[in-house]
Amino acid sequence: MPRRTISGAVFLALVFAEISAAGQSVQVFQTTPDLLESLTQLDTLHFERNAAQNAIVPVIAVDESRRFQIIDGFGASLTDAAAWLFAKKLTPAQTDATFKMLFSRKDGIGIDFLRQPVGSSDLAVTFYSFDDLCQQTTQACTTPPGVNDDNLDHFSLKHDEDYILPLLVKALAINPEILIMLTPWSPPGWMKTSGSMLGSNPETKQPSGLRPEAYTAFAGYLVKTIQGYQSAGVPIYALSVQNEPLFAPPTYSGMQMLADEQAKFFGDALGPALAAAHLKTKVMAYDHNWDRPDYPETVLNDPKAGALVAGTAWHHYAGDPAAMTKIHDEFPQKDEWVTESSGGTWQTGNVLGEEAGELIASMRNWAKSYVLWALATDQNHGPHVGGCDTCRGLVTIDDSYSGTARVKLEPDYYVLGQASKFVAQGAVRIASDEPAGTQLKDVAFRNPNGSVVLYTLNAGKDGQTVRVVFHGKSVITTIPHGSVATFVWKP
Repeated sequence: MPRRTISGAVFLALVFAEISAAGQSVQVFQTTPDLLESLTQLDTLHFERNAAQNAIVPVIAVDESRRFQIIDGFGASLTDAAAWLFAKKLTPAQTDATFKMLFSRKDGIGIDFLRQPVGSSDLAVTFYSFDDLCQQTTQACTTPPGVNDDNLDHFSLKHDEDYILPLLVKALAINPEILIMLTPWSPPGWMKTSGSMLGSNPETKQPSGLRPEAYTAFAGYLVKTIQGYQSAGVPIYALSVQNEPLFAPPTYSGMQMLADEQAKFFGDALGPALAAAHLKTKVMAYDHNWDRPDYPETVLNDPKAGALVAGTAWHHYAGDPAAMTKIHDEFPQKDEWVTESSGGTWQTGNVLGEEAGELIASMRNWAKSYVLWALATDQNHGPHVGGCDTCRGLVTIDDSYSGTARVKLEPDYYVLGQASKFVAQGAVRIASDEPAGTQLKDVAFRNPNGSVVLYTLNAGKDGQTVRVVFHGKSVITTIPHGSVATFVWKP
């Protein structure tokens, strides 16, 4: 896709020109749990050689000679619900302004990774797929047995052409570097054992599955979706084939797809379909929680599936991020991504600190991305068709006011922004200490232009003084309790 604007590159060039001119200066940006400081630029610090040592002050030593994974980016999902809110509840001027806050590195936080549902998720206005053979509404319809569309003659992206694809094009115009991943929550109902897009029967709880005879049709459906998006000016970077394949929800789109089934689908249907269409789209296995590393192990150990798959997509709702290091150690040639990590009303205490700590842990365990859930929800955490009625978007679009809706930036926005605004796509994670005996957590990156970014969290209940050491020089500062601080410098 042609680059229509220069956004993040210009911002970073200006920032680092200022840093270089000052000579070994460090810019600091900080967000506090009460958001009274929110990506606030603090006074510039300056590295000093042989600064007086203080054994009491914990040290974060940053070592750019030790390098780990390349970073793809930080982001969320333009769900059907989020896109509908942007398109239908905000004025065009409000949408333009909010998109700049989301996608521009100069005017906002420079989000550069989007995970797009293929068909309806729970955060949708109605049920829908791109090849429905019955009438979907806010209730999922059931296709009669024997009614099929194996040749995909009824395939259409009309639903997304209304407001989702135009908004993706708008986002790409602001930030052409955005990587877009596709994920279905369910195939069209007629491809499944149940005939419905629901994950399981609401009464019997019997999980729905992909009929083996529909493998070829589902692979073709995914290929046509990629081709249709790209024809609309939305390049597709990656694909997973089933959101949360070990959870079959009874109230919204979903499907059970066991590990051996996914491996067979990859090897026998999806791989040949992508090859025939000459598509180089990355394929991610699994796309579910950290607590079941046996699932990606099964897929990656399969000869044909393992040859197709680029790595594993993970969610945060169960297990430990160390599962990603386990899989990385077993399959070092494969990559890891965190593709869904939602915040919501179930969180108590310091939401900013909780999510920032998880971002750090994900990056320190080989994740190439950290992707939250919805870009936007309304004041009632919707719209939704079943599923999560407590999930929080990066922004809340409140249409309860008379007249124009209002946009509120949530803590999740700043958790991402403290990283995404400064860590460029293609950055490499580098080594940094997490001082023992403290509540300091951190992760460091080296951008393609050579600048260094240190993302830090003080998870403690008191302010914490810290010394940052780099190339034999150091700066000392204090991070308030529960706060996130990002340090940026050019060696």
